[in-house]
This record gives sequence, C-alpha cells and structure tokens, in this order.
Amino acid sequence: MKKEKKIILAIDGPAGAGKSSAGKLAAKRLGFTYLDTGAMYRAVALAVKESGVEIDEEYVSKILPHLDIELKDDKIFLNGVDISSKIRTPEMDLLASSVSRLKCVREFLGRLQRSIGEKGKVVAEGRDMGTVIFPDAAAKVFLTATPEVRAYRRLKQLKEKGVVADYDELVKQIKERDIADSTRDIAPLKPASDAMVLDSTDKDLNTVVNIIVDFSKKQFEKLEH
Repeated sequence: MKKEKKIILAIDGPAGAGKSSAGKLAAKRLGFTYLDTGAMYRAVALAVKESGVEIDEEYVSKILPHLDIELKDDKIFLNGVDISSKIRTPEMDLLASSVSRLKCVREFLGRLQRSIGEKGKVVAEGRDMGTVIFPDAAAKVFLTATPEVRAYRRLKQLKEKGVVADYDELVKQIKERDIADSTRDIAPLKPASDAMVLDSTDKDLNTVVNIIVDFSKKQFEKLEH
C-alpha cells in the first residue's frame, strides 16, 4: 500500500552545500518549523567528546539515554545548555560524521526527528531526510555544490565567528566527509529517487531559496487535488 505524502520539505546534501541557510529561509517563507538535523548529530558528537568515550557502538549507546536534545529559536540545547556556538567548528563536523555512522545514534535521533515531523509543515535538512527519515515527504531537494565552493562558504562562516581556518584544509576535510557520508553502510548520502537535484555552485542564496520554495509549493498543491 502506498504511503500518503506529508506536507514536509526534505533537504539533503553534502556538508557546506547551504542546506541550513536555505532551509531556515525556506521554512520562514513557507511558515513551517525548521528542523536542523545536522545540529542534532553535532550535539551527540559534542556529548561523546565531553564524555571521553570511544566512538564505538557499545560505549556511545550507553550515553544516549542521558541526552536531552532540544531545538528552540534557531538554537540547540544539550541537557538544558545552549551549545549552538560550540558545535559549529571543523572538528565537530568531522566528529559528527563519525558518530552518524553508528546505528544506535541514527536510531536515537531518527525517532526524535520523526516525532517532530509527525504533524507536518516541517522543513527538515540533513543527509537522509528524503531517503530514510521522511521518505513520504511531498517535497524533496538534494542540494549540492563543488567542494571548492563549499569550502569557501565554510571559511567565510568561520571567519565571521572569529574562527581561524585554512581553505585547503577545509577542501580536504569536505572531500573526506563526502566519501565517509556517501559510503557508510547505514543511510548513505544520496539523492532520493524523487528528489529535485539542485546545484548551488553558481547561485546565490536568494535564488536557491526561490527555486526550493516554488518547487515545494507545487508539490504541496498536488496533495490537494
């Protein structure tokens, strides 16, 4: 039996493709709730780092029941503490990619993400939103860009926050993460079969958001007929 489509916009894509920026603005334009799943994985990564446990299924599974992750007003809280600035570093990017390979982490966060999206009217961005978490999303977008452009954008973000980073090192890290995310056994990074693939390499943010919102509205309108 075919599942009924939900009024959800799922945005997937590699690191630095602009998913967060586009997702936030698209959610605002649509009047939807914004679900930053990447921040959730970084929150778990931070908890693992601060706990000092190995990135291993056995050890990480023991700390997950003690984690309370909450998204509120563009901020993320871990056990009641605002960790928004702590998780936006190249180190946490790589650590998040490592913990996301663990089945226990994906199941733990998957349940949380689905509970948030249950009522619909959600913009969810991440790596497997359209393929695993919300396969019944009415609108799916796979946002991508060249590694070089993504590294430049990341460098600009980090500089604005006063974080020193090396461009060549960022390109290297992004390519490494692309390989890790797309070759993992559980929920590998790939476009959903019914996703619109959007290359943002030569497009500004406003253009990208316009394309995504227009596409989403058309998909949602189909549900009404």
